Amino acid sequence: MKNILSMLLLSSLIFAACSKGAQLEDNGKIRFMFEPGKLQFISSSFNPDRQTMSALYGNREGLSLLEEPTNNQGQVSLKLVTYKMQEDPQYFGSKVNGELLRVEAVKSGKDGKLQYTTEYGEIPPHDSITQRIADILDTDPLKFPQ
Repeated sequence: MKNILSMLLLSSLIFAACSKGAQLEDNGKIRFMFEPGKLQFISSSFNPDRQTMSALYGNREGLSLLEEPTNNQGQVSLKLVTYKMQEDPQYFGSKVNGELLRVEAVKSGKDGKLQYTTEYGEIPPHDSITQRIADILDTDPLKFPQ
C-alpha cells in the first residue's frame, strides 16, 4: 500500500513539474526595441543603483574616437541605448533588458563639433548635455579577440 501511495505521489510530482507554468501577465506596456542599423556594438554597462543597463553602438569613426580621443576625423555617430533592468522569468536571479528608457546620440557636424540629441526619452534631471557627452565619450570599447 505504501509503495502504491509513493508511486502516485511521485508520478503526480513529475506531471506537475512538466506542466506549463502560469502565463506572464501583460501589463499593457508596449516594449520598444532598438534597431542599430549599420552601427556596430561597442560596449555595454550596468548601473545597479538606477537598475538600468546600457549598450553603446557606433560607426568606425565613433569607435576610433573612443579608442584615440585626439583622432576626431570623419562623421562620428554614437548611440547610447538605456533600458530598465527587469527580472528574467526564465532564470532565477538574472536580469534582462526591459522598458526602453532613452536613446542618446552623439554625432559630429560638418564643422567637426560633436552634437548631442535624445532620440527617445529624456536625459536624467541631474545631468547636463555636456556631462552626457563626456559620459558617452568616456566609455571604453570592448576588445574582441581576433
